[in-house]
Amino acid sequence: MALLAVAVFVVVLALFALEVVHRTPAVLAGAALLIIAGAIAEEDAVAAVNWETLGLLVGMMILVGILRHTGLFTYLAIRSAQLARGNPGRVLVYLGLITALLSAFLDNVTTVLLLFPVTLVIARILDQDPLPFLLVEVLSSNIGGTATLIGDPPNIIIGTATGLSFNAFIVNLTPPVAATLLLTLGILWAVYGRRMRASEESRKGVMAQDARSAIRDRKLLVRAGLVTGATVGAFFLQDLTGLSPAVVALAGAAVAMVVCGTRVERCLEEVEWPTILFFVGLFVMVGALETTGVVGAIADALASASDSRAVTAALIVWGSGAASAVIDNIPFTATMVPVIEELGAAKGYSSAALEPLWWSLSLGACLGGNATLIGASANLVVAGMAEREGIGFTFWRFTKVGLPLTVLALAVSTAYVLLFEL
Repeated sequence: MALLAVAVFVVVLALFALEVVHRTPAVLAGAALLIIAGAIAEEDAVAAVNWETLGLLVGMMILVGILRHTGLFTYLAIRSAQLARGNPGRVLVYLGLITALLSAFLDNVTTVLLLFPVTLVIARILDQDPLPFLLVEVLSSNIGGTATLIGDPPNIIIGTATGLSFNAFIVNLTPPVAATLLLTLGILWAVYGRRMRASEESRKGVMAQDARSAIRDRKLLVRAGLVTGATVGAFFLQDLTGLSPAVVALAGAAVAMVVCGTRVERCLEEVEWPTILFFVGLFVMVGALETTGVVGAIADALASASDSRAVTAALIVWGSGAASAVIDNIPFTATMVPVIEELGAAKGYSSAALEPLWWSLSLGACLGGNATLIGASANLVVAGMAEREGIGFTFWRFTKVGLPLTVLALAVSTAYVLLFEL
């Protein structure tokens, strides 16, 4: 059964990595096959699903969906360009900063979807090639999402599986993320922004944009903004309240639907149900790997590779970074969580001793997605939209920029974990 579980897992990964079929039906079919074949019992399959992860995702999707209709994100993009006084190099950096900040609290794909159209408008007013701006936004979204529990799906998986708090993610991951973001933006400014020039007329065009007109519904903005702010505040108070992030997110979504007066059906349309179902099938497949002993074997191999936590942490950073460059970081993270848990049990590590390994996994899995075009969902989404606009956002154009910056990011992450976490 172990061979069957591994074979199904690999085939399913290959199917959606090569875009033969959509990842949701591929994973659901793989999960069903493993249950039917007896690799995992039905009751074990239900128990394998991490319902906290799903609850957190659904709650935040509803909140962001409501907030999206206010026009807030378009407003922020226009204002960032105006704060840069229409200087293209500064606009490049400011858009990267605002993207990273939004991605720390929103799904990366949602962030780039919201910023893509206004970025094209700004680039065209300034008479600049949109590609550098889009590259900065994609790279910044994956970096910024690494900083918080809710910023990137791998962190949601790690946080709900381990019980690590919202504050723990911010305290431990913000320093390497901030360093990586500043280095990345500095290098991209040196490569692209330093040479950008805009005419006085183009700058005036940016300054003439009415950012306030982007806010389509001010009443909704106030109501949704207050509820979202209270929800994020409740995440920070998790150590005091003891409430799980899933409960906080679902409570916030429920309050928002009532307070904002948005139809429930419309709110539920904002939930990315294909993603939710993808997670269900993925958890079942990983559960099959656990019950058949595959996860334990991987943990044993990792444990025997080194007796040093430092070497193990470095292996996890670079291994997860390399894996996330070529396969979706969500299934990889879901597979690695039980591996690290079993490794900790085998080594007799306490929860505190295991923490550096969780941060290593988060940094590697999230930042590794910047290495190639297929490394993260946000990369592919922007590439698809850019192609429709006639912008050459190709695999190699992205990879020649993303790969060296990812190597730098993983080096910074490794140094941080070894110096400050162990």
